[in-house]
Amino acid sequence: MFGFSLAELILVILIALIFIKPKDLPEIAHFVGKIFYRGKRMYGDLKKSLKEMEGELGIDELKHELNRGIAEEKAKLEEEMTVIVDMYGNEHHVPNVKKVRSDLSEEEIELEIKKHNEENSKITKLD
Repeated sequence: MFGFSLAELILVILIALIFIKPKDLPEIAHFVGKIFYRGKRMYGDLKKSLKEMEGELGIDELKHELNRGIAEEKAKLEEEMTVIVDMYGNEHHVPNVKKVRSDLSEEEIELEIKKHNEENSKITKLD
């Protein structure tokens, strides 16, 4: 709650009890409650007005177009990149193997990948 831990909140309450008369506590609590309620209501009103303004300005459409553009660029990038997972489970994005080794056929590339995967699995078993 507002970045206070329970211990800090208890400390503030104890200090308040020392410096504030017990008969004034209900008045102070009432005042703090009113301020908290007003702040919460103002926050709700602000949020509501921002949502209305967002609808008027067409922000939703803009978000949709932005996300669509990002998705298209990401798809293009993924076509050009190959994802390799190392023996620790980390993903590495490298240039597409087919572009790097264009001298190999599809079958030769698959054999090379299989060979390297077997070598990696042997290394993993030794660890």
